[in-house]
Amino acid sequence: MDKPTPRINASLCERFVDQTVRMIVKVKKLKGDTALVDCSGLLEVHLNRDSNFIEGNTFEIIGKINPDLSINVLTSINFGKDIDFGAVDSVVEISHKIYLLILQDLIQTVARTVKRRAQAAQNDGIDEEHIFALILKEDYKEEKNCKEKLKEYCDSLKEADKKLENVDLKLKGICDNAKYETKCTGLKDKITKKCTEFKGKLGTAAGKTISTLTDDDCKENEQQCLFLEGACPDLTENCSKLRNLCYQKKREKIANEVLLRALRSDLNKSEICEKKLKEICPGLGRESNELTQSCLNQKETCEKIIAEKGKKCKALETSVTTVLGSFKKEECLSLLEQCYFYVGNCEEEHPPDCDKLEERCRKENIAYIPPGPPFDPTRPATSLAEDIGLEGLYRGAEKEGIVIGGQRVRDATALLAFWLKKKHEKDECEKILKEHCKDPHKHEALENLCNGNDLSENGKTKCAELEKDINKTCTNLTPTILKNNLYDEKNTHNGIFGWGELPTFLSSEECARLESYCLYFEKSCHDGEKACMNVRAACYKRGLDARANSMLQREMRGLLHGSNETWRKEFQEKLVKVCGELKGNKGTFPYDELLVLCVQPLKALRLLTHDHQMRTVFLREQLDKKRDFPGDKDCKELGRKCQELRQDSNEIRWPCYTLEQQCERLGTTELLKALLLSEHKDTLKDYAGCEKYLKEKCNLWARRGDGRFSLVCAFQNATCKLMVDDVQSRCNVFEKNIKTSEIVNFLKNITKEITSLGRICPFWYPYCNKYEPNCPGVLKKDELCVNLKKYCEPFYTRKALEDALKVELRGKLGDKNECIPALQSYCTILENVKNASISNLCKANTKDNGQKDDNQVRKELCQKLVAEVKQQCAILPAELEQLAEDLKKDLEKFNELKKQAEKAIKDSNLVLSLAKTGGDNAENGGKKDAAVNRDKDTMKHVKIVRRGAKDVPVTELEARALDLAADVLAKYVELRERCTRLNSDCGIRKDCKEIEEVCKNIDKTCSGLKPLDIKSQEIVTQNVTTTTTKTVGPEGKTIEELCKSIKTTDTWVTKTSTHTSTSTSTSTTTSTVTLTSTRRCKPTKCTTGDEAGDVTPSGGLRITGWSVMKGVLLGMVISVMI
Repeated sequence: MDKPTPRINASLCERFVDQTVRMIVKVKKLKGDTALVDCSGLLEVHLNRDSNFIEGNTFEIIGKINPDLSINVLTSINFGKDIDFGAVDSVVEISHKIYLLILQDLIQTVARTVKRRAQAAQNDGIDEEHIFALILKEDYKEEKNCKEKLKEYCDSLKEADKKLENVDLKLKGICDNAKYETKCTGLKDKITKKCTEFKGKLGTAAGKTISTLTDDDCKENEQQCLFLEGACPDLTENCSKLRNLCYQKKREKIANEVLLRALRSDLNKSEICEKKLKEICPGLGRESNELTQSCLNQKETCEKIIAEKGKKCKALETSVTTVLGSFKKEECLSLLEQCYFYVGNCEEEHPPDCDKLEERCRKENIAYIPPGPPFDPTRPATSLAEDIGLEGLYRGAEKEGIVIGGQRVRDATALLAFWLKKKHEKDECEKILKEHCKDPHKHEALENLCNGNDLSENGKTKCAELEKDINKTCTNLTPTILKNNLYDEKNTHNGIFGWGELPTFLSSEECARLESYCLYFEKSCHDGEKACMNVRAACYKRGLDARANSMLQREMRGLLHGSNETWRKEFQEKLVKVCGELKGNKGTFPYDELLVLCVQPLKALRLLTHDHQMRTVFLREQLDKKRDFPGDKDCKELGRKCQELRQDSNEIRWPCYTLEQQCERLGTTELLKALLLSEHKDTLKDYAGCEKYLKEKCNLWARRGDGRFSLVCAFQNATCKLMVDDVQSRCNVFEKNIKTSEIVNFLKNITKEITSLGRICPFWYPYCNKYEPNCPGVLKKDELCVNLKKYCEPFYTRKALEDALKVELRGKLGDKNECIPALQSYCTILENVKNASISNLCKANTKDNGQKDDNQVRKELCQKLVAEVKQQCAILPAELEQLAEDLKKDLEKFNELKKQAEKAIKDSNLVLSLAKTGGDNAENGGKKDAAVNRDKDTMKHVKIVRRGAKDVPVTELEARALDLAADVLAKYVELRERCTRLNSDCGIRKDCKEIEEVCKNIDKTCSGLKPLDIKSQEIVTQNVTTTTTKTVGPEGKTIEELCKSIKTTDTWVTKTSTHTSTSTSTSTTTSTVTLTSTRRCKPTKCTTGDEAGDVTPSGGLRITGWSVMKGVLLGMVISVMI
């Protein structure tokens, strides 16, 4: 009987992506537990024998393509000869035909992949001659020089990668097996031909204007210039012209983007655009040279932007339609951002389907958050730059190699030089100035030069002195240009430097300043245009190099400093591997500048380490200015740079540490301020009150081991100054915003519209609660907050009722179909018990004039509650995860503190007892209060009690134990409150499956929260009657007298501390010390016959059996009132 053919799962025979392959394989030979498969050099893969070779099993292997495999090798494999189809095992045979099909499909797939990779390498526009031109420069012209330079290069390359396994394939072809000996033959003609062909194409592109130059013109020609310019110097001047054009085109594109955002919804007519431009230019014009130019030519700018608007809308419409047709969630954020900024400018006949896109992206949990901070009425109005996301735009431009600094020159001399170019005569100056005085607000320098529509006296004086002022500026600028190697005095290429000769290490500030001078003075100064071509090219090169450098430096951290041979070798080896990873499966680098670095490892070593060193120098300069008093922005920007650079530089380690400390203090101060404001007290009203309160708080936190605010507690005066100044400043802004917005009058007119109040009050009301106590002179004046609270009160009253209703309907709020019947039933119950408060939610408003009945009202209420729960479900999981984690950590700290307290109590021989609240248990017929709660965990009524003789001092151990016990119980109350709040949030777990798991963890954590183990305290009052018999006199009479003694207790309150949580619940902890003594009460006539004396405390109380306590019983009870 023939053995059955195993069933092969065809789905496992998957084509692989790029280098990785998954396939079903037949084993060729066995080596222990591993089967080695060798498909004629095509793949070398290993299969672990973790399964039995039995019928029906399939075996999957993962292998890698041999990177040296060529298409010719693939197609030449002979299936019958080169691939062994021997039996898999004695148990199973697989048919030759099935394996033939599987392997044939595999071979074809590999062939396609290798071909695709080869095409990608060809399509990058770089071939072997380009690499030679880059490496050899002008040495390609002489064969001897060529061979020497190539040998030197290849020897260096093999130091980095001895077997040339990880280098680019182009380099392997050059240096493998000393092929460079033959490569130099005929190389001169090949490179010369390439340069000649490119020269004509370059001349055409460099002769275009910015408006006619295309992105492809820039991409293709800049790449060729990068590789050929060093070998063919006659390309230098046109390459520089092209780069200047491309650089300026990219900068203008970003400026147009800024204007489109800033002028959104104001681009229907040119007049409206110009009016808006006049409003925004005083601030916006300072953000870049291109924006300054746009503001100086407002009419032309509006015409250009209105035309750009149409193109943008059409492109947006096409993109949105495409994505909706074939949805890709990766496109969501980019398109939603464009929709936010541009859809308002689009004509009605071609509106992009942005609403549909937003809805579709929301299903993937993707939403666009507009730039700028969230609404805060205590902050000044959002600036235009924040509103349009200018910082984000500029950050995106840096990824394209374009670094844009602000406009650094704004004086009158510069402005007039910009308009007059080479004509500096007084008459020309006055003529042009008079023309621009018609609109003096487009540049701040004009306001001092103009008087109405005519020149002011300052304007006339300025025109008279203009030529002298321009010459002075040009004279002062020349040394800066020469110092930075930005002008070729030898005039080799008409004053233009080649790409490799440009300065590499200009700072952003230097670039911004020099480019601003070039905007105004390049046509006024001698050879200014040539020098400015070098300036712009150098700043462009700086941006492109920074992009490539940072990508490599990120992967090379820890190796960017060193000097010995071992370090040099290790650096190059790592660089070659990193380059291979960056190139990835695509076969090309993301940037040409990366390729230039990767094919020259030794040069890359020098450039990357030097660049890192210069970045460190620039950062040190910034840190010296900012580290002691940084702002929020400084903390973000400088902190990021410190993170990038500190690993390879000891020079900035301590300055960065100082910055981190100051930034941490700033952040902690903000947290502390938020905590104090949430208490709704006047602790931030003035310095004295803040310092007093903060001192108390810091002492309390220190005693409890709470280190959250230790940094700010070390600088209490400085912390209070920061917080009080900030709060008072915010109060003034808050007052201004209340008045400017006329929010109080607006609320007054909609007091009965609960829905409208719900949209507005939550953004204003809480700030009154926080800031009003701290700024009584500002916010209580004119009763601003008083009225605001009054008009919002109806909303918060109803909200409290709705929240109470949500508690009652828990488990039924996941769907309105479950909610409505549950609400109907609950409303019926409310009517029966006459609960008017919540039942009003169930009834229609009489002012609706019968438009809604009770059922409709209940239906809408359910829809609202279900929507609120759904919204909570979207937010709560992440919040609860963090809170649960924090709670778990704090519980661990609490348990440690509790252990310390228990040890201190044991060492000091303290006895803790839990006091009852229902009265004393009198021995003479006294009854226990039946209402007394025996549960120790409630901790409702506890007092610190010390029993013993009053003249026995409290030792240090006892005092420490008392303090620790008080801290433990106070911390217990705080954690229990947090558990209560979290359990409240988890109340919707039945309606919100997403939080079930985290709520289980919270339950588990909270169940582990236990207070100190304290025994119940029995207070017993005993009336003791003693009979004393004494024989007196000779008669032997016996006289009996009764003496009654009652034990009493004196109690003094020694300390009261208040703990306030952020939930606005207040817990008061009162510690008391009680001294118990024995007094004689109502003394009877004594046997001596003396009159009863004054009642005095006994000198002491002897207690037997307590010698270990020094004759003193110390008990402690903490009274907690919640």
